[in-house]
Amino acid sequence: MPPILLKGGLVLTFKNDDPKPHAFEADVLVDNGTIVDIGTSLSLPGGDGEVVDCRGKWITPGQIDTHRHVWMSIMRAQQADWMLSEYLVKMTGTQAGHITVDEAYIGQLAGCLEAINAGVTTVVDHAHVINTPDHAPALIDATIKSGIRSKFCYTRGTAPSSISPWAYANDAEARVWQMKQIEELAQKDHGRLSDRVELGLAYDSYAPGHGPLQPHREVLSLARKYGLSPITTHYVGGPQQSFRHSIKDWDEAGLLAGDVLFSHANGLTHPRADPEEWELLKKYGASIGATPEDELGMAHGNPVAYEAVDRGADLFTQMRFALQWQRGHVNEVLAAQGKSPLFTPHSSASAFRLATLGGAEAIHKEASLGSIEKGKLADIVIIDAEDSINLAGAIDPFQALVFWAKSEDVESVIIAGEWVKRGRKLTKVDWKDVVGPLKEAVKKVEERRQQDGGNADYLQVNEEMGCATQ
Repeated sequence: MPPILLKGGLVLTFKNDDPKPHAFEADVLVDNGTIVDIGTSLSLPGGDGEVVDCRGKWITPGQIDTHRHVWMSIMRAQQADWMLSEYLVKMTGTQAGHITVDEAYIGQLAGCLEAINAGVTTVVDHAHVINTPDHAPALIDATIKSGIRSKFCYTRGTAPSSISPWAYANDAEARVWQMKQIEELAQKDHGRLSDRVELGLAYDSYAPGHGPLQPHREVLSLARKYGLSPITTHYVGGPQQSFRHSIKDWDEAGLLAGDVLFSHANGLTHPRADPEEWELLKKYGASIGATPEDELGMAHGNPVAYEAVDRGADLFTQMRFALQWQRGHVNEVLAAQGKSPLFTPHSSASAFRLATLGGAEAIHKEASLGSIEKGKLADIVIIDAEDSINLAGAIDPFQALVFWAKSEDVESVIIAGEWVKRGRKLTKVDWKDVVGPLKEAVKKVEERRQQDGGNADYLQVNEEMGCATQ
């Protein structure tokens, strides 16, 4: 790929060695997939390459999404009104096991493109639809085709064969071919599936008291043998926690290490939470991946993103939700003491950091991702702020990005030095070629859901899960 020189933009970034946000006008030179220089009056080496006028535009690091089920774009506008208990029954327990290879592929491709369009350059993909040996290769192919950078976390596990009671009759058979496939993928350059897609592991099968530990140790040992990272697992709060595990459970089982990424981690805010778990995160260097919007809406528990930062442990919307919930929580604590806040302890820039350098830290990639710094990989988002309905005239660009920016303001996206969105158009894949198959897949998935009886199964297991009808 030829060098790219971004001229005269406003660089917005945090830096690895500085807790303060930085906003400064500069040129950014990209070559061979890397940021090779940042300064003023830069020129292309040897005169070869492309010069891009970025006056009136903001140059930011690509956003890093630390928890996404990418393939689930084929279930759009189906789950926004669901609680977590409904999701577990109606999606995990009913629909997921019936998703075909073709449906998974188009959902994956659409999901990756959706992320890129919104300025997300790296995803931690909890791929929990590995129904057959053909599913994972299809998901990986779609991911590579999109051009996104991905930690493709292969789920060792199966959809339940029954939800009342919960049972996994097919898991023993699936375990054999899934373990074999994980090892085969891992052996390809230690899980490097392409120049941008790396193999990780998604593992929700361990729960204390549910069978012997050895099978779980074998799965994690296989992942660690090849250095697969992260090992991501859900940790939520509330009655549904009986279906999962806690940080302390992982520690007591000898499974916890710095490569573990706990998705949501709302169990840390639950009234029954053990405060020792925060110390365990710090001790091992394990991480948290938060999705505040979903967590608040689906009864996971309260978001922990800011508390995780304080304790040492489309993202535009997620930034707003995380920041405003935390501000509200601080205000609530002060109000209980008969006080009012004088200043907010959490700035808009801090939310921007969570979505960029903070995400890189969660997956232990802060040395190469998450900021606009010389020597880092060239994953860059260009925001057109000059004439934007949302951003024009903004005084503080960090406030503007967090509170007013939308996907429409993402003019261009560079990943590994390559344009993957340019002038508000995706470049690797034509969206017109995706939308038709996507709509057809969505239609088929919804038809199956209707045939499966709507809410009937959910209501049958409602009481088992400790849920209340409204």
